[in-house]
Amino acid sequence: MTSDAHLPPVRPVTRAELEHIYGPDGLTRVPDAELPAVITDPAARTFLSDIGLPSAVSAVVLPVEPPLISLSEACEPDGPATYWPTLPGAGSTMVVVGAWGRPVFALDGATGEVYALLANESPTVNGRPAHRSLHSFVRAQLAFGAKELYLLSDLMDPDSRDWCRAHVPGFAELVPVPEYDEDGEEIDPTPEFLAGQPEPDDVLDGLTAALRAIEPDLPDHPAWAFILSHYRYGY
Repeated sequence: MTSDAHLPPVRPVTRAELEHIYGPDGLTRVPDAELPAVITDPAARTFLSDIGLPSAVSAVVLPVEPPLISLSEACEPDGPATYWPTLPGAGSTMVVVGAWGRPVFALDGATGEVYALLANESPTVNGRPAHRSLHSFVRAQLAFGAKELYLLSDLMDPDSRDWCRAHVPGFAELVPVPEYDEDGEEIDPTPEFLAGQPEPDDVLDGLTAALRAIEPDLPDHPAWAFILSHYRYGY
């Protein structure tokens, strides 16, 4: 394993911090006795049972069902090595902790590292997985705030937009509830409102810098690059 000595420390997340952002019901926790046996890293077990993974509407990477399914099961009938032949142990000690469309995030239960995986792309950059720990994985998701969610707000269903307006500071100002005229036609936003909307390139530049502050190579991992591209171009 490559030395982490030169990397910035990852600021741990707490259950209280995540409940403040995602709400008390916005985290998925799995009791320690129900965790997959392949998760042997003590810190990872504690994180999954005591803190939990974001599962609220505003979470960037959502847990899959059933939670913590093995990567081998998720890749059936082919197996992880078909898509990522260089994974340690052919992915046998990995469980899926989330997905964003095609990108899949897999915890190595033996080390506590999290791999950001895009099929047939390298699972590492400069010899490293995307995240040194679940704290890094969730800290990266916390970098996505109202401005970032605004970039894909047109793809949200009405209930999701309403949830974000109620729970994500600043989102309601960027994506207000539509107003309608007396004929039931939606009133177009004013030029002043449109002029105050954030520029996608500025938002993504700031987000990229925030992700690099957590893990210097993070935006270079194919899975994260895929996600950032969708946020940058709005689809």
